[in-house]
Amino acid sequence: MASQKRYFYGLTLQRLVSKDGQPIECYLTPGSYSDVRVLKTVQCELPAGRHIDADKAYNDDELEDALIEAVHMQLWPMRKKNSTRALPPYLAYVQHDYRKMIETVGSLIERILPKTIHAVTAAGFELKVFRFVLAYSINCL
Repeated sequence: MASQKRYFYGLTLQRLVSKDGQPIECYLTPGSYSDVRVLKTVQCELPAGRHIDADKAYNDDELEDALIEAVHMQLWPMRKKNSTRALPPYLAYVQHDYRKMIETVGSLIERILPKTIHAVTAAGFELKVFRFVLAYSINCL
């Protein structure tokens, strides 16, 4: 909205969060990128044998198989009702609780972000956003 000097860059803050709510990894991606596309391109260093709980947007059987094969990491997205790889009900319940916590982390980070971020370059904008994520992490300690 040029008349109000408000700009939307169409970016999404993708985050990988620990069970305690601490951000482990975060990425700024174009809003047009799907979540699965982002997961295919990022390189996160997690210990082998871990698993990633994700929302329904990460349903991709080929990606799940590739993660198990390549880095021995399991991706457990929340399953859609017509999924061929249904998870047991207890696991779906636990995932639901984790999703709430992840969404809460996103809301808390958003709460400390200002309404506008003035930056001259894209790198400057990224730096300012990541500083707020870092501030949230330090505040949680």
